[in-house]
This record gives sequence, structure tokens and C-alpha cells, in this order.
Amino acid sequence: MDIVELIIVTGLSGAGRRSVLGVLEDADFVALDNVPFQLLGPLLELESKANVSGGRLAVGMDSRQLGFPKQFAPMLEQLDLQGIHPFVLYLECEDEILIRRYSESRRPHRMAGDGTIAEGIAKERSLLQDVKVRASMVLDTSHLTLYQMRQRIAEILPKCRPSGTCLNIISFGFKHGIPPEADMVYDARFLPNPFYVPELRPLNGLDDKILTYLKQFKEFNEFIDRMEDWLMWSWPYILEETKSYHTIAIGCTGGQHRSVALAKELAERLIGRIKNINLQHRELRATHNFS
Repeated sequence: MDIVELIIVTGLSGAGRRSVLGVLEDADFVALDNVPFQLLGPLLELESKANVSGGRLAVGMDSRQLGFPKQFAPMLEQLDLQGIHPFVLYLECEDEILIRRYSESRRPHRMAGDGTIAEGIAKERSLLQDVKVRASMVLDTSHLTLYQMRQRIAEILPKCRPSGTCLNIISFGFKHGIPPEADMVYDARFLPNPFYVPELRPLNGLDDKILTYLKQFKEFNEFIDRMEDWLMWSWPYILEETKSYHTIAIGCTGGQHRSVALAKELAERLIGRIKNINLQHRELRATHNFS
């Protein structure tokens, strides 16, 4: 059986297992949560035959599965006999933080029964002690933001670094609303509008005539130069956040002329300097990828 990398994410309920699996999924792992330990063997057999994950598999396991704590050590021994040596990431968290998370989500702790959340946490902590001592790494998530968690996982598991941040450039029309996914919004409505030039009105910003018209104006050229300079200055810092996407949106009134020409020109300037660029003209319903 040939598994390049298997990561088992376990630990206390509420410590961030699903968030960690999401980070691993962004790093091109196939991530599955709440996998019963009895099904891990068959899952690996299927992976060996079908190569669904491409050799990068992450599974979440916890105390929801009856018998999991007692069977964890035998499961690892069986995997070892098969030549599979998983990295076990155990998530720890302070009681006070866990209690607050449960209170904010208004979800019951599965081990609390008729008792308090604190009693449920204490019971689970004791139950998982044998799992914790066999972990490859214990990560305390008490005071970590999602960004910090991504950073810590990248430090712990260098092979799990995300494949890279994709730059999304979106042109849009303000009268149709600002794209909700935008990290930064540029307003191009101050630029001369080709809409008021009769022979240009039927065209859109993908037409070279629109770009030629706009490049006559000093403010257009200065605007796109400043956007390019700002983006290239900030890009190394954006990459440090290990996000999957960073989205900038460029808007004009209708999303047909100025914003389209700006977005297209900016994307073409950045080809070769930024690894993966998606260009979307929302109002034209057109998408291009440069990678």
C-alpha cells in the first residue's frame, strides 16, 4: 500500500479539528472528518487502488467513535506493519477557551450528559490521554487565529504548505453591487467614460478601441500604474498569510468599459510576476485564467 502522506487530526472537541482539516484541504490534501477507526483500513485500500487523494490524505478522528481511544494504539501498530507512518496532530485547548466556544455556539458537549460543559471537557481530556501521548505533535489552539493556525501548520509540516495564493481580479459595475468576496475595491468611476462616445458605446473593455481611448488620459495611466505598484509591493505580505485566494475588484458604473479595460490590462501586466491569476468580468460573464 503506497500512501505518500497520511495525517490524522484528533484531539479535544472544539479545539479546531475542522479548521485544521480545512487548512490541509487548501494544501491539496483530501480531507475527511469523523472517519471511524474501523474504516481507515478500507479507506487506505481504496486509496491505494484508486489514488483519489494523489497520495495526500488527512482524516479527522475523535471521541465520537466508541472505542477510539482504546483502539488508537493498535490501529497505529497495524498501519506501521503496512508501511504507513501517519503524522498524528493532536489539538489541545484550554478549558476556559473551550467553554467559551461551546457557550457562543450554544452546542452541547457530547460527553457532558446531564452535567456541565466543564465536566464533559474533563471527561474527554481524560479519555484521550492515551491518544495524546502517541501524537507526533500537540498543537495548542487556545489563542490562535485561523491565520496563525495556518502559519503553525506550515511550520510543523512544510510539505503541507498551500500550493500558493491565487490572485482574483474582478471587474464589476457599482450599480449591480460590490462583489462580496473582494478583499480590496478600486473605484474607476472618475475616469472618462467611453459610454458617452457614440462609436464606443456598443463595445466593451475587451475591445482594443476602448483601451486605446482610455490610454489617451493621464489619469488612466497613473491609476493603473499605482494599482500595479501597490499590488506588487503588498503581494509578498499577502503570500505570508497563506490564503488560497486574494481578490481585488475594479468597478465602474455599469461594469462594461472602464473596469473591464483596467482589469484586463492589469492582469496582462502581472503575467509572469504572479503565479496564478484569475480574471473575471462579472457583468460580461467572462472568465480567463493565467497560470
